[in-house]
Amino acid sequence: MGASCTRVVKFIRKGDTGPKGDQGAVLRGPQAWSDCAVGYAFKQGAVGEAWLDVVLYNDYYYLCKKSHVKTASNYPGSSTAISQGLWQLGDAIDLVATKLLLAQYALVKNLGVETIDMRDANNAILFQAKNGAVTCKTGTFENVTVTGTINATSGKIAGFTISGNGLSNTPFDNDAYIIFRNDAMGAFAGIGGNILPASSGARAVARFENHDNNNYWGLGTNYALLVSARNGGENVAIQMDGGALVGLAYRNTIIGTGVTSRTLTRTEGHVICINSNDCTIYLPTMQLYDSGHVVRMKWLSGKVKIKVSYCYTPNGTSYRYTKPCIIYDRNDTLDGADSYDNSQPNCSVEFVWVPELTRTVGSTTYYGAWLMYKFPRDW
Repeated sequence: MGASCTRVVKFIRKGDTGPKGDQGAVLRGPQAWSDCAVGYAFKQGAVGEAWLDVVLYNDYYYLCKKSHVKTASNYPGSSTAISQGLWQLGDAIDLVATKLLLAQYALVKNLGVETIDMRDANNAILFQAKNGAVTCKTGTFENVTVTGTINATSGKIAGFTISGNGLSNTPFDNDAYIIFRNDAMGAFAGIGGNILPASSGARAVARFENHDNNNYWGLGTNYALLVSARNGGENVAIQMDGGALVGLAYRNTIIGTGVTSRTLTRTEGHVICINSNDCTIYLPTMQLYDSGHVVRMKWLSGKVKIKVSYCYTPNGTSYRYTKPCIIYDRNDTLDGADSYDNSQPNCSVEFVWVPELTRTVGSTTYYGAWLMYKFPRDW
């Protein structure tokens, strides 16, 4: 014969999800009691309040238990604060030893740990300090001083984007620029989409100025831009694909009254002779990258002789260091040992260095030539 048993089973029906509650108060502080002015409104984090205040007073932490306004007499531990229940003293514990510590907020004066992890809502690590290394994948930093080496492989710096081994203004729709200036020395160097002030009404992508009046280096000369092109079969330091030169000027070299001999340097391109005695002027030594170099000369008085200096010319993969010739008048040639003599004042000439030309005079071949152009003397 079988047996049966009857029991009552109770069920609790799960209710529907209710509306989302209001966001709770956010901990504010700890703030030093002395930093809060009389009249400061402390909050207990009640419904509708955004803050829950914590203050530091006499090296102890107090939690606000009743919202109130600071007065001179309601400081934590005062009879007023105690009678009104304004503050609760935080517990002071000398030693805590535990495998797991859960806290909504922790303020630690001295923290010694092996690992610190900060994770996002998906449990991915955003910040980690471990084994002597710190990894931070996101964050905003202000007033940061960094020493040592910085390696940045991506990101932005102002209007620039880090790209490969350089910086660009990708997607190329802004006037990003870099400016270096020293106002005390009158120095300005800038490149970018536009380095002129908006008030100028103009656009310039490069600007270099040197207005130093202190003779800082003791050279007596200011340079705003130095460019150089060398070691090619042909060398172009500046190429103009359009536009004009405005304000062009040559630096003058004066051959004084008492000078009887002078060797020009490759930086002296506009020579005025006012010598009273006979003077021999040697054209400058030309390097392999000096093709097309120009020397303009005018003598106002005295007799002038023009002679050549040793110059470098290409020789296959090597070079020659020899004296060139001068080609003048109607294709006449002066060899490297001769000179162009002019005893007439007020003459103007121009010499252009052409290393590709060769001339044979007698049994000697001269590599490279100075082409001389004469300007009218009388108008």
